[in-house]
Amino acid sequence: MEDIKLDAKDMKILAELDKDARQSNNKIGKKVGISKESVKYRIDRLIENGMILRFHTVVNYFKLGIIKFKLYIRLTNANKEKVEEIAEYFSKHKKTEWVAISTGRWDIIVGFLVHNVNELDDEVQIVLNKFSKYIHEKAITTTIHLIHQERGFLKKDNKNVSRIIYHTTKDKQEKIDEVDEDIIKVITNNARMPLTEIAEKLNKTPRIVQYRLKELEKKKIILAYKVHLNPKAIGRLFCKAIIYSASVTEERTNDFMDYISSIPGAVWPQRLMGNWDFEIDFESESYDAFQDIILDLKEKFPDIVKDHEFCIISKEYKLDLYPNCYPQFSDKIKEKQ
Repeated sequence: MEDIKLDAKDMKILAELDKDARQSNNKIGKKVGISKESVKYRIDRLIENGMILRFHTVVNYFKLGIIKFKLYIRLTNANKEKVEEIAEYFSKHKKTEWVAISTGRWDIIVGFLVHNVNELDDEVQIVLNKFSKYIHEKAITTTIHLIHQERGFLKKDNKNVSRIIYHTTKDKQEKIDEVDEDIIKVITNNARMPLTEIAEKLNKTPRIVQYRLKELEKKKIILAYKVHLNPKAIGRLFCKAIIYSASVTEERTNDFMDYISSIPGAVWPQRLMGNWDFEIDFESESYDAFQDIILDLKEKFPDIVKDHEFCIISKEYKLDLYPNCYPQFSDKIKEKQ
């Protein structure tokens, strides 16, 4: 694997893919100032070198009656092989969204997408029985406010970085039919797949697929098309800050969410219900930079940050933003012309 360094054009391409991964190479090229062939070459090179893992679609599953829970597990008497075995088990589970190994208090973090707490409980009980001798401690949270943030560090100017906010309790519920769901399942892990290929896989016409996609976007069921980056490969550290909050007003909570959303390295700020109150996922330039952010938060929001913990994500096993979505259909990621 070739060791490459990102130049200014690579960064601009990544920023455009992070903003809208369904943009064509031609459209990206016009913004970056290079040909569509050069865009394709650079994207292919970033894929081959493990910097781009894939392109995924952000689905607002809350609108479809799906709830996001996270299970945190602290292990005991588990060697590296056992930790990886447990992580692999969760990775293959049909109801998991995200699976990662971390350092810190928690060894494994697992996101579940289910329809109710009883459904989650059934799955957790199976896990506790299967790996009971290795589980020292567990915690469970449910996400009630999640922000998908554009990566400000990809841009020279961190201002006007947009964000997408959705709430489990406030979003209007929507109904979709089997065709809509099939489109979502295809495009979740294949955000740059051309309309013609989606149509071929679903035995529909490109015109139908295009119309359905636009309707899903209009209803804010599909929120964005993003690039999934490997933080290590681009010289970043994937850190998770866990915040225990004191009792504060709604206005102060909103101020806090607004502030953490403005931090360039913050990619998934979340408000939770459960053992703690907030999580902030960072792709940070270094551990020291991450620590500086935590100290800044404690200084600016002493009334909110009652206590904190952190995890450093060492390996991600899964990121499927819709239940039972299809995997990438090819080892060679398809590129839009």
